[in-house]
Amino acid sequence: MRVFAAKSTVAIAAIAVLLLICCVSTARADSITFDLTSNNLGIAGSVGTVAISDTGANQVTVAITMNPGFSLKLPGGDVAFNGISGLTAASVSDVTGNAGMIGFTGLSFKQFFTGKNISQFGTFAFDYANIKGAPNGVVSADSLTFVLTASGLSASQFTGVAVHFCTASGAGCGPNTGFASSTPITTVPEPGTLSLIGTGLIGLAAMVRRSFGGRHNESGRHHRGESRVV
Repeated sequence: MRVFAAKSTVAIAAIAVLLLICCVSTARADSITFDLTSNNLGIAGSVGTVAISDTGANQVTVAITMNPGFSLKLPGGDVAFNGISGLTAASVSDVTGNAGMIGFTGLSFKQFFTGKNISQFGTFAFDYANIKGAPNGVVSADSLTFVLTASGLSASQFTGVAVHFCTASGAGCGPNTGFASSTPITTVPEPGTLSLIGTGLIGLAAMVRRSFGGRHNESGRHHRGESRVV
């Protein structure tokens, strides 16, 4: 019985450690998505999403996707972030866009601000603005993707975003422009977290089987010993 009790204690301890690992790991994230449901034009619903994903050491990829009927303003436009630190004008690279069936590369942000006020949404720590390099006549995009690189940067640090948007899809922007922002809506645990949990559960199951198997064998030996005495 002492052996079984010791193994049971180990099993309980393993469960506690596994739960702790799970809780700590899921507090981190390798991607986060912001839904742009707040805007200063009184439009109901979402105008788009901003997905930020860890894609390398000290590096994230930002993917802005506007919903049908809206687009991202390029010249004079803004993409702003909160929650992170250490970004500079040189932190951004690989800026690409898409408007309808037209894809274009080689874009760049011509302006960079820190502590910029974005309409009713307040001050944002970093703002990349005035996107240039699109083909002639293209002043907005249905989607935009770029990479940010800075020391210690990760997707889990971002707490808020804001963009300058247009009220029509495609390259022509539309009759009105406004600003949209949101709070995060989705986090995705690191892939390593899921495999760690799976491995831990498999090991835990094996430990429990051994514990109960040992108890069964011990009971059998005790029972056989009693039979011999009788």
